[in-house]
Amino acid sequence: MDKKTNISFQVRITPGCQGLNPQAPEWEVCELLDGQINSDAEIYDNLTKAEAEDLAAMWSRKKEEAESA
Repeated sequence: MDKKTNISFQVRITPGCQGLNPQAPEWEVCELLDGQINSDAEIYDNLTKAEAEDLAAMWSRKKEEAESA
C-alpha cells in the first residue's frame, strides 16, 4: 500500500524579521510535506499577515477539493 503524503501550509514570520506589524511584508507561507519543508521553492514570502493567511486558506481549500473529487 502506498503511503499518502500529508500536505499542509504554515504561515510564519520570515526569518530575520520581527513580525510585530501584521501589515508589514514580513510573513511567508510554507508548503509542508509530512510536516517538513520539502523545497525552498515552496516558500512564498514578502506577504502581509492577512495575505499569507488568505493564501494558505485558499491552498488548503484547493487541496481539499482535489482530494474529494
